[in-house]
Amino acid sequence: MAGCQWIDPSVDPQRGPVHYCGRVPLWPGRSYCEEHVWRVYQKGTAMGTKRKNRQIEKELAELKRLEEINDEL
Repeated sequence: MAGCQWIDPSVDPQRGPVHYCGRVPLWPGRSYCEEHVWRVYQKGTAMGTKRKNRQIEKELAELKRLEEINDEL
């Protein structure tokens, strides 16, 4: 799937058709858009580990740094 694979928690995939978010993923090769990545990898939950959180924070910091460089150009 090319877009965000977020499924609203209120939707039961076993009871009917599933509608994915479909937005562009935050990073190429990832499954979630910017809006949903933090819902999936929440800090302090079983859904995400500290290592995943650090990796995401590092990638976000790099994206912000690149945006600042582009803004300066």
